[in-house]
Amino acid sequence: MTNPAPGHVPDRAAVRAPGCTAVAEAEVPGWAGGVMLALRWVTLLVEVSAMVVLGTLAGGVLLGLGPALRAGGVVAARMTAEPTPWRTFWRAWRDGFGRTTALFAPAWAVAGLLWLDGAALGLLDGPVRAVLTGGLLVVGAWGAVVLAHWPVVVARYASGPVATWRLLLLLPLLAPATSLAVLVVAAALLAAAWALPLAAVLVGPGFWLWATGRLATDRLDRIDAEVSGGRPA
Repeated sequence: MTNPAPGHVPDRAAVRAPGCTAVAEAEVPGWAGGVMLALRWVTLLVEVSAMVVLGTLAGGVLLGLGPALRAGGVVAARMTAEPTPWRTFWRAWRDGFGRTTALFAPAWAVAGLLWLDGAALGLLDGPVRAVLTGGLLVVGAWGAVVLAHWPVVVARYASGPVATWRLLLLLPLLAPATSLAVLVVAAALLAAAWALPLAAVLVGPGFWLWATGRLATDRLDRIDAEVSGGRPA
């Protein structure tokens, strides 16, 4: 197979700085250290969730959600040497704000169409409703996988809208195992939201960005390595 992401150029500014230490790689001895590490994880995930909300509101929702997701993904992927990740978030939020907002615009359009289709279900009955429901489920699952990859792809590649969205739309086919894992994460979060709504609100967005970001990064690393080595993906 040829390069699945023609025109994509790695964004070197998004690569982890040499002095950064991931939370998962921190070495804290003893059971007390394990508890402290777990609390650090939970605190970071809650902070990321709060950052995404504030970043979305700061951009007036429509203009803020894309940059907030990208910046939240950057923070969730690494713990910087700074005393707090908030500085990293707002720096990433401001970096390329116009480009990130423009790249996220198609997601808003698709979300609007899905909402209209969902509203139309209440007016239909019989086989037509069943077919439309099935179609919405398929599109919704595909959209969840695309959305999971979106923050990583936008932060990783300095590419235009066409190349970016071509890669995003192809990724569910290029990485079926990763896509399935993303849907498992989504299902787990939905179950958690039903059982523990407050915990899901506090931790859910941060956990989604961290878990799906790890999955997306691993798959993109392998795709880039295969393309660089001249092997088929």
